[in-house]
Amino acid sequence: MTDPVPAARSEVLCSPWATPADIPAAVRERLTDEEWLPLLMQASELLWALSGRRWYGGGCEETATLRSNPPTAGRDNWPYDRSWGWCGCWASGAWDLVPRTWGGTHLSPMAIKLPRQPVTAIVAVTEAGQTLAPESYRLTRSGWVERLTGSWAVCGDVTDVTYEFGEPPPEGGVQAVVALATQLMYDLLGDSKCRLPARVTSITRQGISMAVIDPMEMLPNGKTGFYLVDLWLASVNPLNRPQRGTFWSLDMPTTVKGATDVP
Repeated sequence: MTDPVPAARSEVLCSPWATPADIPAAVRERLTDEEWLPLLMQASELLWALSGRRWYGGGCEETATLRSNPPTAGRDNWPYDRSWGWCGCWASGAWDLVPRTWGGTHLSPMAIKLPRQPVTAIVAVTEAGQTLAPESYRLTRSGWVERLTGSWAVCGDVTDVTYEFGEPPPEGGVQAVVALATQLMYDLLGDSKCRLPARVTSITRQGISMAVIDPMEMLPNGKTGFYLVDLWLASVNPLNRPQRGTFWSLDMPTTVKGATDVP
């Protein structure tokens, strides 16, 4: 008989909002650190969604390959951002008879946006296998990566940008995760200290009747039914928005244009 295999997990956050070190020692000793981590991640994912999907935790890093057109169904060419331009690099040019290649051109941007925001640091940039000097580009306060020498090569998938993105939550978010994870721990162990609300609307005991709000009615309003957690959620997402708002205007540039490059 073989041991069961755990189900696959997708990665929502880069890391939980809190670690076992953030939990008070008297509570932390109830479980091992390995047992705490799934509860902390579960609590973090719940509060990330309810708070408007703003804080991805620390340690977020990915590599984006600059290209000249958006993803195509069935092809692994994600990610893409409109600021990179939208053009087949073969759209203009001429055949080179020797060695019979197409010399296309594309208007390369001088500044680009990276797919994930907010960008906190540029780790490395390589172009045609060569690492670019940090002095040849910079990250602006508005989130654009500006090329200081030349322009960005977006044809031929030759430019890779490795960057860090996301940010940890504020102190209130850390404490809210600790509070929620603690309640999840009590529930897991069947401890009577668990204060997560049960689905009870009325109770009569020794002649005394009491009505309790069904916590399931709170979920559409972005609340958990746990006072300390809901107090923090109300402070950071008072309108219960599913995510941070965005806007688009015809007057906003989608790219900062530069010279042409040849793939």
